[in-house]
Amino acid sequence: MSKSVKFAVSIPTNEFKELETIRRRKGLTRSKFIREVIHHWREEQEKEKLVRRYEEGYKRVPENLMNIEAWEKASLNVFSQEKW
Repeated sequence: MSKSVKFAVSIPTNEFKELETIRRRKGLTRSKFIREVIHHWREEQEKEKLVRRYEEGYKRVPENLMNIEAWEKASLNVFSQEKW
């Protein structure tokens, strides 16, 4: 692990108690808990970025009725061959 840095933050007491309850339940140190929270936050930011890119692309090239009907037909053809 790379060199660590200590830092202090101030949060409302009720939020601290809530975080401590979660942290204890998971059996994590505060440091490990914060690292996991940061990791989760980064993943969520990346997901949001991908959703925005998808939405922007869809706005540039929206589906048209012909495409939708073609996808429906192809899906029905494939799914009808499945053994449910």
